[in-house]
Amino acid sequence: MFEAERPRIIGALLDAVVEGLRRLPATRLPKLPRMADFALWATACETALWAPGAFWSAYSGNRDEAVDAVIEADPVAEAVRAMIAAQTEWTGTASDLLDALGEMAGERVVKSKTWPDSPRALSGRLRRAATFLRKTGVEIGFEREGRARTRMIRIAVAPPALDGEGAGPSVPSAPSAALSASNPVNSLAMPMLRKVDDLTDGRDRSSTSTVRASPLKSVGQTDADGADANHALQSAPVRTSWRVRL
Repeated sequence: MFEAERPRIIGALLDAVVEGLRRLPATRLPKLPRMADFALWATACETALWAPGAFWSAYSGNRDEAVDAVIEADPVAEAVRAMIAAQTEWTGTASDLLDALGEMAGERVVKSKTWPDSPRALSGRLRRAATFLRKTGVEIGFEREGRARTRMIRIAVAPPALDGEGAGPSVPSAPSAALSASNPVNSLAMPMLRKVDDLTDGRDRSSTSTVRASPLKSVGQTDADGADANHALQSAPVRTSWRVRL
């Protein structure tokens, strides 16, 4: 069955790729998620397979469902969201918050093993759930107040956090844009290295100082070294004979 349908499947995928390549430069999203490149590419290809906006609707819906599932599986996060639904802001210590959330969650949940048994454990659970709660419009902050630097927890209503915002990729900087225009094949090419003569930066190159041919003497070198260098090397060592009288 699959072998019979494989040519049509490959053809549909190639049609989507062609459509994506054609529409990608003009594709824009209301906000950029974490996988921005993937979202832009899928949105550019979607009109070859679905109606416009179908991918973004499904993608956003899946993310929202995933966040709700994480919060509903955590009794602490669920209690925080229920508490902020009744009041827009709460500030206090971890001990006070543990009592307030306990009243919101109920006695059965508080006595379960999933409920934190200390203010310190509650703070750790809140830090782990803060990212997911922020996406639903609940902001959690940890602060210190007074001379005693008492640790305080502040929970307030906030707009849902966006992973990224904008109508498209950021505008490249001027050097990058100029480089891309001069070399469209490789926009990440390194700038050309400057020659030694270019170090004068526009000054009269004829007035630049030249480097002396003779290098500096190394440490320990004396004038005798230069004198020895003037003597030609002998082609063979001189043989010396010794006569011993008996």
